[in-house]
Amino acid sequence: MIKHEQQFTIQFRHWIRANRSQFESCAFELKVANPGAMDRLPFSAVKEHQLNALEAAGSEDGFLYKIADMGYDQKPFDMFFLRNAYDFIVVKYKTFFVLILRQDFVDESKRSKARSLSAEKAKEIAWRIVHIGKVNKTL
Repeated sequence: MIKHEQQFTIQFRHWIRANRSQFESCAFELKVANPGAMDRLPFSAVKEHQLNALEAAGSEDGFLYKIADMGYDQKPFDMFFLRNAYDFIVVKYKTFFVLILRQDFVDESKRSKARSLSAEKAKEIAWRIVHIGKVNKTL
């Protein structure tokens, strides 16, 4: 699954760059649905600490993060602070991906009788739906 998420991260970065004028400051947690499990994402795939960090980034108090000094690449800067940012769970399904506001994802996980988010339900609660064919044109 990690390899799929890494591939999707690259694809999503290209899409954001091509559509950056449509966004303010945002925080994203990217996930890839399991195509072998009928294209569903377990709600548990988004960990509590990830939801907490997204919530902080979207709050008035904000989220401060120190970028690790490890690695061989030059890092852009040492820290960043997000406040009142849009906070999204981004889920890639077979033929599309969705941007779901964190609170909508949390609300759905609480009210759903299912333990995972289907592609159909993701489309219903999505802030934006992006079909993969359209993404490939922007790469």
